[in-house]
Amino acid sequence: MVTLRDISEAYRREQARELFVAVTSHELRTPVTVIKGYADTLVDHWDDLAEPDRRDAAERLRQRAGELARLVERLLSAVGDGSGLSTVMPLPFDLTEALRAAVDDLPADSRRRIRLELPTGLPKALGERASLATVLGELVTNAVKHSSPDSPVTVSGVGDVGTVGFQVADEGSGIRPEHVERAFERFWQAQPGNQRPYGGVGLGLYLVRRIIERQKGWVFLRPREHGGTVAEVRLPRADLGPGGA
Repeated sequence: MVTLRDISEAYRREQARELFVAVTSHELRTPVTVIKGYADTLVDHWDDLAEPDRRDAAERLRQRAGELARLVERLLSAVGDGSGLSTVMPLPFDLTEALRAAVDDLPADSRRRIRLELPTGLPKALGERASLATVLGELVTNAVKHSSPDSPVTVSGVGDVGTVGFQVADEGSGIRPEHVERAFERFWQAQPGNQRPYGGVGLGLYLVRRIIERQKGWVFLRPREHGGTVAEVRLPRADLGPGGA
């Protein structure tokens, strides 16, 4: 017997599928077009280009390929069951070193805006160090996207009696209080459809929360008092052991 709830759920799934296909095709088209354009330029005009121009084109190819790889990774993670994350054994790791390494892996345009503030003596975290680059990358990308190109993005280490983590703070327009939870929903965007000024598929924060929560941590957003947004990630302290927080 088919109920109204069954029909509503089927409709919701179909709407989500259509949104996924539409947004994915749009977001994939941009980096692919740019990559093809620079590749064609290098192949067709190699002998006419000066060495600095070749290097510039190659660097832009590298950046766009990296963006495409991250986008594909987000899409695959979003449609999967996440079982790969759940099997990871949490281990102690040096959060300060991991944050420095993750910043070094950021694209050059993002890296130059980072202001790193890491206090001495930050306790070790308990979790999956390898995932930190993805988490920081998504949060920094979000901060860069929603703030002016000449403003800094501050990455700072934080800790308390039970947890250790970091904040990513920008000086943009700031997230609205009613959006701080909705921003973590899959495919959610503050502006719908063609009204979106920043692009993106609405997966970054969704994946960040899923990655962190599978490590017994949490992540949240809040507007800054004088403008901008703060994203904060917390993980258990390694010296307290699992469940010590």
